[in-house]
Amino acid sequence: MVASYFLSDPSVLLSDLVFGLLLGCVLAVVAHGLNMIWGVVKVVNIAHGEFIMLGAYGAYFLNLYWGIGPLASAVFDAAIGFLVGYAFYYVFLHRELRGKETVSLQSEMVTLVATFGLSLVISTLALIIFSGNVVGIDYDPGTLLLGPVSVPLGGLYVAVVSILIISGTYLFLERTFIGAAIRAYSQDVTATELIGANPAKVASLATALGFAITMAGGALLTVFISVGINPLMGTLYAPISFVIVVMGGPGKMWGSLAGGLTLGIVFDVLQAVATPQIAFATGFLLLIPVLILRPEGILK
Repeated sequence: MVASYFLSDPSVLLSDLVFGLLLGCVLAVVAHGLNMIWGVVKVVNIAHGEFIMLGAYGAYFLNLYWGIGPLASAVFDAAIGFLVGYAFYYVFLHRELRGKETVSLQSEMVTLVATFGLSLVISTLALIIFSGNVVGIDYDPGTLLLGPVSVPLGGLYVAVVSILIISGTYLFLERTFIGAAIRAYSQDVTATELIGANPAKVASLATALGFAITMAGGALLTVFISVGINPLMGTLYAPISFVIVVMGGPGKMWGSLAGGLTLGIVFDVLQAVATPQIAFATGFLLLIPVLILRPEGILK
C-alpha cells in the first residue's frame, strides 16, 4: 500500500522528503538547546518543553503587537533565553553542582525533581495566563519551485537559520577558548580549572546558551505550526527533543542535526500514508535499535 502510493506519483515522495528535511532542521535546533545543557552540564532539563512553548509565545506576541516575523523574533527570544538560562543555573543548579568533580546520582535526582517542579509551575501559569486557546502566526513568504516540488520559503529560511545556529555552536566550541573550557567541563570538571577557567561560570554559560537556543527554536517552530501555539505544546516537543539528543548522542553538536533530520523525514513521509499518531510512534520506536546498536549515538 505504501509503495503503491508513492510509485503512483514519485513527486509525492520527493515532496515529502523535502518537507521532512525542512521539518527535521527546526526539530534539530529545538533539541539542540537541550543537547547543550544535557551534554555539557549533565543535567536533564525536564522543563525543556515549557521553554520551547515560551519561545513560541514570545514570537507570537512580538508578531501580534509589533509585527515582527518569526525569524527576527528568534533573536529577541534568544536574548531573553540567555538571561533566563543564567538565572536558571544559579537558582536551580549551582547550589547542587558547585564544588563537585562529577554529577552524582543524588545530584541528578535533585536537579531532575527541581526541573520537573519548574515544568509544572510554568505550564500551570501558562494555562492561567494564556488559557487553552490555540493561536498562531500568519507567516507565508511564498514558495520556491524546484521541478515538481514546491518548497515553502518560510520553511527553507528556518532550515537555513537552524543549520547556521548548529554550525555556529560547533565552531564556538571548537575554535574559541571559552568553547574549549565548555568542552573540558563536559569531560572532566577539574580539567576546566587546569586551563584557568571557573567551572561555575563555564557551566552557567553553557546553560544560558542552551536556553537561548531553546527559546530561539521555539520561535522558529511557529513557522511550521501556524495554528498550534498553546500552553501544553511542550508535552509534544520535549519528548521529540529527548529522542533526537539520544539518537545523535548527548554533547555531539552535529548529532542534533542528524537526529532531527531522521525524525523529520520519518514524521513527514509516514503521515502521507498513516495517521500522525502512527508516524510519531514509529519515529520514537527508532530509538530502540539505536540504543541497542549504537548507544553512543548515530554519529561517531
